[in-house]
Amino acid sequence: MWLIGLTGGIGSGKSSVARWFRERGVPVLDADASVRKLLNEDAETIALIRGEFGLETITPDGTVNRPVLGQIIFADESKLLRLEGIIHPRIEKLRLEELERLEKAGEAVCVWDIPLLFEKGLQALVQETMLVWVPLETQIARASTRDGLDAEAIMARVQAQMPLAEKVQLADVVIDNSRSWAETEKQLEKYWAGLLKRNVRHDLAID
Repeated sequence: MWLIGLTGGIGSGKSSVARWFRERGVPVLDADASVRKLLNEDAETIALIRGEFGLETITPDGTVNRPVLGQIIFADESKLLRLEGIIHPRIEKLRLEELERLEKAGEAVCVWDIPLLFEKGLQALVQETMLVWVPLETQIARASTRDGLDAEAIMARVQAQMPLAEKVQLADVVIDNSRSWAETEKQLEKYWAGLLKRNVRHDLAID
């Protein structure tokens, strides 16, 4: 299976690019969705977070309070690393299970939507990396509009990730999403056409 590692940063528009692939029938593994599933449904994960970070991180309905947890981990890198130690092995298990299911179903191409692809050095797990890039000021403006966060909270999240300027040097493919969506789609269509020319097709198995 040809696995594309899709990454970006807060406010970059990575989710819009992932949706573009979905609309064309390409399966997308969403690392953030896997995290949400663990924080909302997995009793073991929820218990570990409660024990590690306190009762205030758990809502009355027994799920993890993500805004509260976010305030804790983004203010202290050591706590962020402790959370990752709980979450990441479980995300990897879910990813491998889903890839196995897709391969058995005969899918030839899959997108792995993962924000920390480069930060965690996971490039070797994919055949190709794709970065969705925008300037920092665009990240801040879009995150403010989308999430209602103030500039300080946005910068805390930006600084918790590798700068997009550094990721550009690591990515196999860079999609510039700083202009209109029509311009972004043109880049994606060009990429997809090139991928097909390399004999990466939905209806053919790929080693």
